[in-house]
Amino acid sequence: MELSEALFSLLHSVRNNISQQVKISDIDLSLMHLKSLKMISMIDECTGQKITEFMGRDKAQVNRLIKELVNQELVIKTDNVNDGRSQILSLSARGNECIKKFKIIENQVTSKMAKDIAPEDIENFIRLAKIFKMNLMK
Repeated sequence: MELSEALFSLLHSVRNNISQQVKISDIDLSLMHLKSLKMISMIDECTGQKITEFMGRDKAQVNRLIKELVNQELVIKTDNVNDGRSQILSLSARGNECIKKFKIIENQVTSKMAKDIAPEDIENFIRLAKIFKMNLMK
């Protein structure tokens, strides 16, 4: 198996496992919505622009996504005091609940995936994944 096939296969399996777990949970959101909520929870002073850059998605698509999350009362927009042209995004109480449930699902899937693998092998995988990513960003 080539590296590209191994990576694609792994990513596909992880995504499918997470997707299946989300479907059987009481979270009624797409993986894209959940990924966005997770980013908002992780990025300091998160803005639509930061999500656009992180996800590598079209600005209009991200704006529609944010609008949906605000309409579903999962995300709160507040004026950015440092930049009057943007708004800071944060999770509402309901958004935080969704992320807590999603993190449990992610942890279950990654625990299942890493079963019977030595901690040093996992550390090496993480190290290599970071190198792969950095090489692609050059």
